[in-house]
Amino acid sequence: MTEHLEPASFSPSETSPVAEPHATAPSAVAEELLRVIQAVEGVTAVYPAQPLWQSIAGAAIAAVTGESLPLVAVSGDADPLAVKVRIGVGTVLPAPKVARKVAEAVRNHLLPRPAAVEVYVVKVQPVS
Repeated sequence: MTEHLEPASFSPSETSPVAEPHATAPSAVAEELLRVIQAVEGVTAVYPAQPLWQSIAGAAIAAVTGESLPLVAVSGDADPLAVKVRIGVGTVLPAPKVARKVAEAVRNHLLPRPAAVEVYVVKVQPVS
């Protein structure tokens, strides 16, 4: 089964450092982490954290309400915090290296709170 991937639109110039590293709401943490992830060298896109085929109900609700699926999944009540992200990478750096950099950036941002970070590379595309 193939899934049509729609990345979040961003340009590296739009990213900015996050002033407050520890927000309480999972959605606020997810927004912070999205900016952190987008700033990592080699990341070309961020895709919804849950593939559409795994979340048919979520996709249907998103289609009806117009809300987009979250790009970074954060579990707000677990310790360590669980973070899941799906990225696209360019061909300048090896995909595993970019994935490790993303995981490291997320963990560093969340310090001193421990985090279990899952990074999936779902698309590799040449950078033009």
